[in-house]
Amino acid sequence: MENRMLSKLNLFTLCTLMAFGYLFSSCKKEEVESTICFAGASTIRQIQNKPAKITAIGSQFYIVEESTIDSRLNPCNLELEFQVDKLLVTISGEVKALSQEEICCTDDFVITQITKR
Repeated sequence: MENRMLSKLNLFTLCTLMAFGYLFSSCKKEEVESTICFAGASTIRQIQNKPAKITAIGSQFYIVEESTIDSRLNPCNLELEFQVDKLLVTISGEVKALSQEEICCTDDFVITQITKR
């Protein structure tokens, strides 16, 4: 009888520790992801529900807005399910200011919403 109570107590303790570990690790991930996306860059333009296409150049994925010729958006938070060459999407987000050294014709972009068309 004493062994049964001891094993129930151990199981309860283990479950409690696992629950706390899960809560603390998931909160930490959210903080890291929100701070690395072009931190400090000012927003120069907002995009709202604009049709676009995902374009792959090598292993890098860009977003090209419809009706533009030589401008690409460099998304910092493009989810894996949208990393498909020639995928048609609708996007919303913030275009960020570039420094002088950055590539011509490519703007940094923070996605706030993206859907497949």
